Amino acid sequence: MSPASHRALVRRPADARGRTLVDVVRVPTPRLGPGDVLLAPLTAGICGTDWQILRGLRDDASPVPGHEGLARVVDPGDSDLAEGSLVMVNPTHPDDPSFLLGHNLPGLWAERTRIPATAVRAGLVLPVPEAAARRPSVAALAEPLASVLYGMRIGLGVAEPASLVVWGDGTVGRLAAEVWARHLPGLHRLVIGHGAGAIGPDDPGLGDRLAELPAPVAAVIATPRTGTSQALATVDRHVAGPLLVDVHAGLASGEIPLGCGDVDVAAVRAANCGGLPWPPDVRTLPRRQGPLLLYGHRGVSGRHLLDAVGLLIEDERVGEGLLTHRLDPPAAADLINTVLTSAGRHVDGRRVLKAAIRFGDG
Repeated sequence: MSPASHRALVRRPADARGRTLVDVVRVPTPRLGPGDVLLAPLTAGICGTDWQILRGLRDDASPVPGHEGLARVVDPGDSDLAEGSLVMVNPTHPDDPSFLLGHNLPGLWAERTRIPATAVRAGLVLPVPEAAARRPSVAALAEPLASVLYGMRIGLGVAEPASLVVWGDGTVGRLAAEVWARHLPGLHRLVIGHGAGAIGPDDPGLGDRLAELPAPVAAVIATPRTGTSQALATVDRHVAGPLLVDVHAGLASGEIPLGCGDVDVAAVRAANCGGLPWPPDVRTLPRRQGPLLLYGHRGVSGRHLLDAVGLLIEDERVGEGLLTHRLDPPAAADLINTVLTSAGRHVDGRRVLKAAIRFGDG
């Protein structure tokens, strides 16, 4: 049985700058319709997309964010899921845009979350091994790691690079640098960002560093969406030889000037969604210094998520150090509001890389 109400991190109305801070509020526990399932989240990650929503950079309307995490089934309804089983939710429905967990319907930043029948029937509620509950990083890192695996598998189906550029040293960027190097141990790597071991995006020597990389070069663009166009244009301008680019980061629609001409990169990125189509859509674009092989992707498949969970359970070194903050709901709300209202991303003396909200026994 579930209580009549439960705690959730609920967004406030937007302030003058478009930001929506959050409060821990008791809200009514949703009633289930036919085919619906009720989950009790254990741990829910705070994703880069969540930060964009909270900063007003996206217009997603859900009052409760959160699309990545681990949960237990508390009411399986008439589904085949077992009560008490450990699950993850694939937040993107490839055929139903009305389901986008934590974006256009209440997400996992709550003690109870309803998953509608359309998502249950589509197999988006995925049973995972019980061992995942003993690894807090699984809840926070499985979805971004799944997205990295998806992008890497697309890229390696086209070419095997000698060098890798990762633009962005947040969670996705760091996972990409790690996972590609695990798969290709001799890979030359160049990480562009603001953390230790990265070269700054405004470093005057960046163009030369890019030009010196052994070809062919793969690039993973994992910036905030406001930096995607600049990152792609810079890599395109300076890298010599064949260039394979995974536009992992979001960006506004419209054409971007590249060496091959103007390209609607957002449309290229959207062509691959949730593991489909396969073979994926990769555009081959001519440019003077070598072809540009351009692709992107949105969402992941259930297979990508389960592979990521398995990798995180199997090897505790994957993503080591990325989960910097794991907090109960009130402390998580304080962290979110502190980051939104301050100039930096340091809380409790540490830079916030990946934070997670802990509910119950999560």
